[in-house]
Amino acid sequence: MLKEKQTLLLSNKDGVLRLGIEGKVNTNTAPEIEIDINEILAANQFDALILDLHDLAYISSVGIRILLKLIKTYKNLRIENTPQDVYEVLEMTGMTTLIPVAKKRGEFPVSSEEMREFSVDGLEKIGAGFNGTVYRLDDETILKVIDEAIPLENIQKERDTSQKALLLGIPTAISYDVVKAGDRYGIVYELLNSQSYAKKLQENPDKLEELGRELGRFTRRVNSTVIDDTFDDIKRLQLAKIDRAKDVLGEDEHKMIRHLFEVIPEANTFVHGDLHPGNVLIQNDGSLFLDMAFSGNSASGYGHPIFDLISFTQPVIGAVEDHPEEDFVSAFNGLTKKQNYELWDAYIKGYFDTEDEGYIEKVKEEILLRARAMKAIDLKYCAIMLQNRQSAIVEGDDKRKIIRDLGSEKMFKNVETAFQRIRAALANKEDEFFF
Repeated sequence: MLKEKQTLLLSNKDGVLRLGIEGKVNTNTAPEIEIDINEILAANQFDALILDLHDLAYISSVGIRILLKLIKTYKNLRIENTPQDVYEVLEMTGMTTLIPVAKKRGEFPVSSEEMREFSVDGLEKIGAGFNGTVYRLDDETILKVIDEAIPLENIQKERDTSQKALLLGIPTAISYDVVKAGDRYGIVYELLNSQSYAKKLQENPDKLEELGRELGRFTRRVNSTVIDDTFDDIKRLQLAKIDRAKDVLGEDEHKMIRHLFEVIPEANTFVHGDLHPGNVLIQNDGSLFLDMAFSGNSASGYGHPIFDLISFTQPVIGAVEDHPEEDFVSAFNGLTKKQNYELWDAYIKGYFDTEDEGYIEKVKEEILLRARAMKAIDLKYCAIMLQNRQSAIVEGDDKRKIIRDLGSEKMFKNVETAFQRIRAALANKEDEFFF
């Protein structure tokens, strides 16, 4: 028995091609629907394309990705006769800001002030990080519940930044709406059939060189994407973080670190802001980013690519240098100290696509100097909070427990060691080198 097609050619008149999509567009149906669409488009000539969604009951993230491909190819694309439920999904994901989307006559969108509410009771917990916990909602979506310390405006900013980045072609997870989850807030994302680089590295340490270079090449491609000033200026945010730390750093240390970031050239290319192997996923058709950073300390935005290289270097090298305990290092990404250094080396070589050791060493010098500087600020704050027994560092997950167990005295020594390394590097430094 032949399966009934869900994509139909409704008409092709006066240069306007009208396609109808019926039923549901989900993981099971999307591949065939996309093939049908492409076959119809290839067999017809037209100047404008209309998708008629009158009989569409449901669209998931895979359907949104089909729409994004069509948007990139067909500039005169619009959507008509959109049912309310489908319209809400297109609105949540930012599609209505990208192309004209008309609803069914007589239907109106739900007020944007209304917020869906979920209970995590009974939901499968599939991951946790410093800022939140991830639960599976269904076969298509997940719920990331954000720590209560994160303001609602920052959570909304993460969702908005993810959507803007996706619509500009940055490979990232599709985000839906901000929701309530008990007394906390969260974001609904598409459920991705993928694995993080961190997990892949833990399971395949023999492929560390290959995966490190691959991750470096991916970062370089994304860092070449030009974006506008509706995103955050990363250099400005980093300087603001340094200035906020002036009182805990001291005048000389503050001046030294601020200068290191003042001399970084301006740029208008995309920067993830919280780049590490756990925030990049591997899929069959490529890699994509998770967790667009949303705080003033590490937001996604525009700036010089060195900011992502610093971000990647901080946890990989910083943990190794500042803490001799092997369990501290492995608690962060499951790799040994030696593997962390090897990963960093492979990542940098992949990013710059070179085996020139002299060039690589100059690049590493610039990156490592600034990564150590930002790490020193974080260490100083941790030491002070431990001394005062304040903040979530005292409680929290295993990583925070390790920090707590080190004690404030050890942390203050680590801070001083970090600044000694920075001063020594500056004393031997000849000039600035920004690739």
